[in-house]
Amino acid sequence: MMKKKPAWLSILPGNLDPSRFTLDQLRNVKAAHSFLSERIKGPPGFAEYMRAYRFLLFFGIACVAENKYPALTRCWKDLERLFMRDPAFEDGVFVQSWVLMDFPFGPERQTALDYFEEFLEGTEAGPGFSRFIDEARKSRLGLYQDAGRTKTVANFRELISGRTISAFPSVDAYGKGEILLTRAIRHGEQAFLWGHPKGFPKETKSQIENMVLDKLFYFFEETTPEAQFEAFMKLAGPYWMSCVTKNDAIPILDPDHYETYLDRRA
Repeated sequence: MMKKKPAWLSILPGNLDPSRFTLDQLRNVKAAHSFLSERIKGPPGFAEYMRAYRFLLFFGIACVAENKYPALTRCWKDLERLFMRDPAFEDGVFVQSWVLMDFPFGPERQTALDYFEEFLEGTEAGPGFSRFIDEARKSRLGLYQDAGRTKTVANFRELISGRTISAFPSVDAYGKGEILLTRAIRHGEQAFLWGHPKGFPKETKSQIENMVLDKLFYFFEETTPEAQFEAFMKLAGPYWMSCVTKNDAIPILDPDHYETYLDRRA
């Protein structure tokens, strides 16, 4: 039986297969990436960010295909097996963004995003991606509760931290007070909710907060509860994936599961 191509690959226009590009080919942006000039609908800045994300995705897949960074390859292939074909993650963003933006596999805890920035140095396209790279580096998963919205802005308050954000109202299917597990990437005074958020009823707020607080000890090396929470939401991506997957056969992963992909697990 013919294998169906994962739905998330539809994010790449023109039926381009990213695994067929080498890193050297990727460097020749004009020849390899006509999609970088494709018209993308959305609020100001969205097209800029989406093009940059697509190129980051190509870069990451090329690195995996060449096994340039073995820890990244292990991480990608394991999460691909567990989650990337799951309908819950077919947007091509939730899992892939964590792997590329948050997973610290380099000797100085560099991510694929850091190596992507190095890769772009000296290229014609590089400066056009700098804002996305800077804001993506600061981003992480968050638990954001709806705090009201208008036609032009959606307001959220993060559980535990109490941080507030104003986002472009790109998500319609959520209820009043609903809690969204999502990544927010800033653009000016507002933020984009990156990918399809995973929703929880407002009645589960205390349960979710207690669940997170009970697991902060996984990041005991951080000196304050605030820093532990930041580390938890930045690094526990596979844990959250296992919480919201539609595959009941997958166990709940530990918040520090990312360490299993490294060569230095204690």
